Amino acid sequence: MRFVSRAEQDELTERHGHWRRSPSQALDDRFFDGEPLPREIVPRHWLPEGTVHGGRRIARSTDSTRYFKGPQVLVLRDDMRRLTWAATVEGQRLLLSEYLQPAASEVQRGRHTIAEGPIWRYHISLNKHTGRVCATWVSRPEGKGELWHDGRRVETQARNVDFPFFAYSQVPIGLVQSEEPPFGVLGYKCRDTGRIFLRRFEGSEPGPEQVVVEEPTVGGVSFGIMEDEVVARVDLLREDRLVPALLTSRDGGRTFGTPEPIDLTPVREQGFAPRPGYQKPIVDKGGSFHVPIGMDSDSEVLALNYVAAADMLVEAVRFKDGGLGKGDMEVFPSTLGSGNTFGNGVSDGHGLIMVVSTRKGQLFTSNSSAGGGHFPEAQLLNHEMPLVADFSASECYSSGLTPNVVSMDYVFVECNKLGRPLSGEVFIETWDMPLPLPRARATATGGSVSVEILNDADLEPGKVTFSFDDPAVNVTAVDITDLRHATVHTDREDLRGKTLAFDVLTLFHRHYGEVTVE
Repeated sequence: MRFVSRAEQDELTERHGHWRRSPSQALDDRFFDGEPLPREIVPRHWLPEGTVHGGRRIARSTDSTRYFKGPQVLVLRDDMRRLTWAATVEGQRLLLSEYLQPAASEVQRGRHTIAEGPIWRYHISLNKHTGRVCATWVSRPEGKGELWHDGRRVETQARNVDFPFFAYSQVPIGLVQSEEPPFGVLGYKCRDTGRIFLRRFEGSEPGPEQVVVEEPTVGGVSFGIMEDEVVARVDLLREDRLVPALLTSRDGGRTFGTPEPIDLTPVREQGFAPRPGYQKPIVDKGGSFHVPIGMDSDSEVLALNYVAAADMLVEAVRFKDGGLGKGDMEVFPSTLGSGNTFGNGVSDGHGLIMVVSTRKGQLFTSNSSAGGGHFPEAQLLNHEMPLVADFSASECYSSGLTPNVVSMDYVFVECNKLGRPLSGEVFIETWDMPLPLPRARATATGGSVSVEILNDADLEPGKVTFSFDDPAVNVTAVDITDLRHATVHTDREDLRGKTLAFDVLTLFHRHYGEVTVE
């Protein structure tokens, strides 16, 4: 009698399973249509995986992974107000939930219905000045997409709207938005004709509709905005090859240039090809645009950061097997450090975090502490995370509770080891990622200590405190020369060999370090 093990069953299921997409669907819009989520299949009296790992269930019966496909934002972070907002669909209702920090451990503060009906896809965005969350969604009352933005139906030439995306022109993470954003940009696609549209919004009023792409594409459009510059991303389909391309506006979204393909020749020559995703361009604190690109080969997955200003491709994450599920990039709250956007990790830079999931549910993250030109080899697979079928991540943030750590809030659905979704349950989780520890040099002269920060912290005036491990030493005054140099004055002169600690706490980040006084 032949024994068919569970491992063999899994292998056969994976090879011949009914959920595998046919080649004809690999490079068209159906890639983003997801798959139905099954009813819950875990015994009621067992603890769900999300509970074991600290995640909170925010939806019990979401019907499809479609909502997670593509760059649309489902969860976002309000740094100024220490809030996380997450949107989910359940029972033909689009719901918005509010959490304090960290989201995974706090009681849900509120939940309300944004829209009701046959919600097909949705996206949320934050007005950083007012703290108001704006929702954009597509409903399909009769099988054809209708576009809604901020509670109002948007009239459009598109007969069958899909892939909504909206962003405001406002300051990037780590800065305070002191006035109402001057404009926003809305993007979407007509799935019947393939045309991609962009239009500028001033307040709640839409401007003229622009057709910016008419050639074949896979998915829709996403973009980042810095002042009057808008950088939009599309995935063109040329000769059955996916070609990531950028469109740029320098007049606040009133006009756009033609799509300019990103030259991927150096990685194509290694056998890699882009995966659909049209991941959104992001803007770092220094105002530079970065475009994440996911690629895979027969044996490896590669996540790249395209630094637009330098016309540079940077390897962020590479791993074998697994297959690329989804890639995303977010900014973490840094200070400018040396201001060297393309540094070597010594400066605090304009930091980025690349997040990549595999088709079998693993999740990799990689931190850049130097503006996206250098991703240290500390590529991380967090083995304690549940297996993730699909996800959406917020911007990174610091809660201020733990130094040298940034957090991201995720909404996700779980999967088994084959990458199959377990149920329609959606969880929210806060996952912490360590930053490099600050290093400094301290030299005593009499009763004063000269401090020089070597890397990964800044001495921000009014935001830094100094203390000694010896309680008999009192700090009497601090003179900060610049972000990397300070003089600490004390009431003692025997300071050599003592440990000096510095703690930098701002609204956006916290860095803590210790140094032995020489």
